[in-house]
Amino acid sequence: MDRQTYAQLNGQRYLDWAGGLVSSPYSEVERFEWAIITAHTPFQVSVAGFLASRREVTLTGLAQALGDAGVMAAGNKAAYIIRLREGLTVGSLSLPTPPYHDWRRTYKLPGLMHTKLSFGICLCDPYGADVVCVDTHIAAAYGADHKRCLRRLDEYERIERQIVREADEVKLPAFCYQWAVWDWQRVRTRHIQPSDHSFLWTNPTQVQLPLFSAA
Repeated sequence: MDRQTYAQLNGQRYLDWAGGLVSSPYSEVERFEWAIITAHTPFQVSVAGFLASRREVTLTGLAQALGDAGVMAAGNKAAYIIRLREGLTVGSLSLPTPPYHDWRRTYKLPGLMHTKLSFGICLCDPYGADVVCVDTHIAAAYGADHKRCLRRLDEYERIERQIVREADEVKLPAFCYQWAVWDWQRVRTRHIQPSDHSFLWTNPTQVQLPLFSAA
């Protein structure tokens, strides 16, 4: 099964999950904080770090909570989060606004290169984002060099345009389609089942999702 067929067959799942993000009790700022935490960090560790750090307001407290959860570079990420909060409070930083492609070329948020900045945008506007997160899994799915995508925004945007084009063909929002491709790639290559990110919109519980194949 190719990635577009997979996305088309399972599209409603991703539309529903995107709806959960829209109704999330966590603010857009907090969702960008999770994007910072996820860099070079396994999914479940990033979730644990995010949940453990929600009530922390100091650099030391944030770093301790993230470090105890096993988050990589906890001190640096805590510093990025504090800078983000302070910058938004005093007005020296602003959250992204559409058109997101233009915003991303012009601005940045602390600790977020274009990959994770795009992820943060998608978490906040999952139906309307015109950018997607080209991480290691997505780059592999498209036969791209992830390190080159990190170094060169033009290369990143070349892959991104292909993803958006394919999303249009199967009539899914770009982020929903990218999320489906991310799962498709991980199921095929690592046999890792989908994660719905419901910790961002419900009382976190361990729910066994239906198993399915990308073969």
